[in-house]
Formats: sequence, C-alpha cells, structure tokens
Amino acid sequence: MSEGLKIEANGPLVTVRIERGEGNEFTREMCEELSGLLMEPPADARVLLLRSAGTTFCTGRDGSARGASEIRAMARALAEVNVGIVFSDLTVVAEVGGPAAGFGVGLAGLADVTVASSAATFRFPEVAASLAPALVLAWLPHVVGRRMAYWLASTGCTFDAGEAMRLGIINEVVEPESLAKRVDEVVAGLLAAPASVITAIKRDLLSNSWLQMREDSFAAADRLALRALTRADQDHARA
Repeated sequence: MSEGLKIEANGPLVTVRIERGEGNEFTREMCEELSGLLMEPPADARVLLLRSAGTTFCTGRDGSARGASEIRAMARALAEVNVGIVFSDLTVVAEVGGPAAGFGVGLAGLADVTVASSAATFRFPEVAASLAPALVLAWLPHVVGRRMAYWLASTGCTFDAGEAMRLGIINEVVEPESLAKRVDEVVAGLLAAPASVITAIKRDLLSNSWLQMREDSFAAADRLALRALTRADQDHARA
C-alpha cells in the first residue's frame, strides 16, 4: 500500500481514504495504486468509496516530479486514474468534505456518484501556474459543456458545492455533520441493488464520446508533460 492512501476491502465495498497531509495531494505511487485497484478490484468488490482524512478532499497532484521522464510518468498516472474511474466495473462513490482543486475536482466529477458537504469548494488553479489544464479538459466538457469548461479553466474561479451540483459535477449537497451518514446511505442503496443491473447501467453510459475520452486523456497527459517541461525551461532561462 502506497503512503497517502488507506485502503480497506470489506466484501463488496472497498474504501479508499486519502491521507496525505494538508492538501491531500496525489503522488505518482498513489495514482498507480488507485488506478490498479479500479481496473483489477477484489473479486467480490462492487463499490469503491473515495473519501479523505481532514477537512480537505484533494487539492491536486504532488509537484515533486522533475525531468522529462518523471513529469511524463506523473501525467500518465493521473490520466490512468481518470480513465479508471470511468471504465472500472466498480461503482465509484466520492465523499467531498472540503476543498477540491484540479485533479481533485476530477475525482469528484468523474465518480459515478458524488455527495459533497456544503463547506466544499471547487476550482481549477492551473491557469494561475501558467498551464492549460490539459487533463481536466479531456473530461470536463463532457460534464459541463464546452463553454462552461472554458470558463472554469480560464478563470480558475472558485465555486461552491451548490454551483458544482448545478453544473453536474456532483450529485448532492448536505450539511457537513450529515455527510458521512448520507454517503453511507447511498452506498447501502447501491449495494442493495442487483449487481448485474448496476454494472450494466455503468457500461451502457459509455457513449462514443466517453470512449474517446480515454484516448483524449492519454494525449492530454503528453501535452501536459510537454507544457510543464517548456515552462520549467523558461523559468530556468529567466533565473
């Protein structure tokens, strides 16, 4: 088990808790473990519950990658998680109790069911770092539409859970003290439904546009890596 994720498998339910300090940022190792779990789950698993320790859900990726090979590997690992959530036979439920940013919004927006606290906030901060959020843009237009995706990515604005629900990024908003209980109710309801039916619903929702999202995600990972390297070279030249 990689440092930063606590995984508990209990029959049909797999719980993944993000435990990596203040920002709960994902490392490459965390991405690889989560994507592997999504695509090769335990034999009797049906639902993967993604929640976090502390008041922050996930503020994105760890920024420690250096050099071409590390940066590209990190970008590909992020893409593998995004694709894994969509294409896994597991139903992915996300519990968002606090701030989510960048890749963290992707975890919430790509999950099959997402319940958020009214204290949660969402944003795409990449533009402030002089980067176009290529991986985000591989999935976000499918959820909110092209024009809204442009707006959210280009402004980097922070929006609350109510707006996230209106945009279709999450399903439901509850008060903080009710969040865990409501998520447990959602999970129980999904586990009570016939497994074959729930799996069929998820598979039937994979329209051609979502099938293309898989290829788009890996192409976006390559663009993201190239842009990050270009920016690093520019920063070095100015130093």
